[in-house]
Amino acid sequence: MPTKIALIDFDEELLESSRTELERRGYKVRTATDGVAGLQLVEQMQPDVVVLELVLPKLHGLQLCARLRKHPDLRARVIVAASPTFAIDIRKARDMGAASFLNKPYTTEDLARAVKSVESVPVPHNEIQRIAALRSYDILDTLPEKSFDDLAQLAAIICETPGAMITFVDSDRLWFKSMVGFVANEVPRELSFCAHAIMHHEVMVVEDATKDERFAGNPLVSSAPKVRFYAGSPLRTPDGEALGSVCVIAQEPRSITDQQRQALRLLANQVQLLLEWRKWMNKRATTSTAATA
Repeated sequence: MPTKIALIDFDEELLESSRTELERRGYKVRTATDGVAGLQLVEQMQPDVVVLELVLPKLHGLQLCARLRKHPDLRARVIVAASPTFAIDIRKARDMGAASFLNKPYTTEDLARAVKSVESVPVPHNEIQRIAALRSYDILDTLPEKSFDDLAQLAAIICETPGAMITFVDSDRLWFKSMVGFVANEVPRELSFCAHAIMHHEVMVVEDATKDERFAGNPLVSSAPKVRFYAGSPLRTPDGEALGSVCVIAQEPRSITDQQRQALRLLANQVQLLLEWRKWMNKRATTSTAATA
């Protein structure tokens, strides 16, 4: 079954050229020229991907994003198309769960890459169990901890990269426990390299993201922080559930040595040991509190 795409933009000429190109590539496409019609289209079509302009008549793109996020039956991945001058609105759209972004004006090739990027995000076959395992560690949205921060710093030093992170792949976001050279609390899961890394048992390496069809249309690649290189070792529970990764990034194409790959694996093991210790301490504290109550 072809991927269904809803295009919502006031520019009818752009809609027509985009529709023609995407249909040529095998997608099923429908269009709307204002926010209200766009919402109706999405509710009727139940698309896999929505591409929308922020400055829409009748219903602003941000309002439409909010409606889509709250709709219980919609699972579409949203690509926001806007001028870079709307940076604040773009950040708001990202907070509302937008999966990717296109800078206007864009070419039909740019659009096709963005669609390919968001539809290629993999989901593990045991996703329900994986998320339950992640939640059992009570690590999400916790404050920074030096023990984790030190391991992220060590990853950057060993791999000689400007950026390193300890991440956790939640149901709809990538959350950062520790980071070096990157300022964010989280990004949508659809934008994350780590969502791909957890599908692997070994270190995943992307030497040049601009040449990898999974990431070439990713706004973290095409705009700040302009990630080119990524290497990540998955974090796995004793039962084998993938929680996230220890990863490093750089803004230029490169690779890592076999020794650096091994170091990332060992650091991931140490992070998992920290998680197990932390979980045990939390359980012990809860038991002690209950005993004294």
